[in-house]
Amino acid sequence: MRTLIKRLALITPAFAIAAGTGGAGQANTGNDDPHSRALALSVVESGDRVEIELIAHSDVAQQVQYEIELIGNSKARHNGDTRIPAGNRQVLSRLVTNVSDTWCATVAVVEGNGATYTLTAGDCS
Repeated sequence: MRTLIKRLALITPAFAIAAGTGGAGQANTGNDDPHSRALALSVVESGDRVEIELIAHSDVAQQVQYEIELIGNSKARHNGDTRIPAGNRQVLSRLVTNVSDTWCATVAVVEGNGATYTLTAGDCS
């Protein structure tokens, strides 16, 4: 069941928040509604492996900046500054790591309208 909920996180950030996998994070300006956010996390856990995707899906074309970090048995980082088109779902980044017990993914986002927020997944404290 947990895997099903995490896979539903692909569809909408609201499922990710309810499942604890795509974290609501901190909205510093503006964008408090997860449905209106341009970026969301998709998480798939399989055995000792975690794969996260940063998904763009915005109602308006806009510039977004992001810093993504995945910590498990190793640490992976990716920064981006890209223009996303309106209405098109696309994968901006995909990170995979092996994990033993705990892992943490964080994404700091700045949208074109100035809205900032942090997406989290996993065991981030």
